[in-house]
Amino acid sequence: MTLDDLDLFDPGEPRPGAAPPRKCRRHTYDLRHIEPGAEFDTFTLGPCVHCGRPYVAAVSRRSRNNRSRGNRDELAVARLLGGSKVGELGLPWDVEIPGYLRAQAKKLADWPSVNEIVRWLDAIPAGPELRAVTLADTPGPGGRTRRLIVMDLAEYARWHGRTDP
Repeated sequence: MTLDDLDLFDPGEPRPGAAPPRKCRRHTYDLRHIEPGAEFDTFTLGPCVHCGRPYVAAVSRRSRNNRSRGNRDELAVARLLGGSKVGELGLPWDVEIPGYLRAQAKKLADWPSVNEIVRWLDAIPAGPELRAVTLADTPGPGGRTRRLIVMDLAEYARWHGRTDP
């Protein structure tokens, strides 16, 4: 008899030292039929066939809306600054004006802390271009979106500062 023959662990729990299960890169939900014979047959999505994560419609809709809101904000910032939207390329910045500026665009329900803004700014690699973070609030129905831009003062002074002492 060996240690493997002994059932010391619950089969539902991972064994100590075992690698955690891999997360899905993209969930594939199982389509399940739940009301046969109804006037309109209704379908629901079952759990992911790879990892077993349940499908939650409200979470999926919220994630989709947040992504769409972020994409619209990137485009609005690019148009305001006269640059191009490069957020879909997976870079640490979302808007680029070649040779001048690289900016991360954020549209949030609440204003972030200064530490969070500095973290986003530092995620953009330093180079000859200015680095910036643009922040937009979500004012609600009928309100005007207020946008702020945050830059490192030393980088800004290098481009636009006075040349005489």
